[in-house]
Amino acid sequence: PGSSFKPFVYAAAINQALEGGKTVLTPASTVVDEPTTFYFEDQPPYEPHNHGDKYQNGPVTLRYALAHSLNIPAVKVAEIIGYDKVAKMAKTAGLNPGIKATPSIALGSYEVMPLEIAGAYTVFTNSGDRLKPTFIKTIRDQHGASIFQETEERKKALDPRVAYIIEQMMEEVLRSGTGAGVHAMGFNLQAAGKTGTSEKDGWFAGFTSKLLVCVCC
Repeated sequence: PGSSFKPFVYAAAINQALEGGKTVLTPASTVVDEPTTFYFEDQPPYEPHNHGDKYQNGPVTLRYALAHSLNIPAVKVAEIIGYDKVAKMAKTAGLNPGIKATPSIALGSYEVMPLEIAGAYTVFTNSGDRLKPTFIKTIRDQHGASIFQETEERKKALDPRVAYIIEQMMEEVLRSGTGAGVHAMGFNLQAAGKTGTSEKDGWFAGFTSKLLVCVCC
């Protein structure tokens, strides 16, 4: 999913304030955006790059880093809190249980389906509750009587305060970040979301108060 995974990195980071982590991070916390090599256990050095090899070469806030989809700050944040915390957050949100706690996790390097991302993003727009995606809401017989009604499956996955903060950070993506181009297309509703690119695909996942969508093309 590429960078559409990054909200889970920052959710895990903000959540540290509630879990009693050694480092408390907020949207206003800063990390330095510059070319960086990451070392992890016995794996080869990991050298990610920002899009277009463009760097701020100085401190950036977490809010700015998410809005502008900066790769180096995302990996640094994951390193600070522990890659295992990011993996745990992703799995709690319902993403692929095969996601591993490595530096590349921060950049969405592990496979997930668009439906998984859509389901996982429900934690940000439902006060931390994950709603399991379903395909059929209701079935009626030839007389219009209901013979099946979907039972909503809701599970607490994230503290509502953390969900609110991440939702606010994701609004900045559409306000001034990588998704700001939607305004030129005439879309000006209050919304939040995240762009993403992988080797073959372009992603966008986002939501208003009524509708959540994930597109991969």
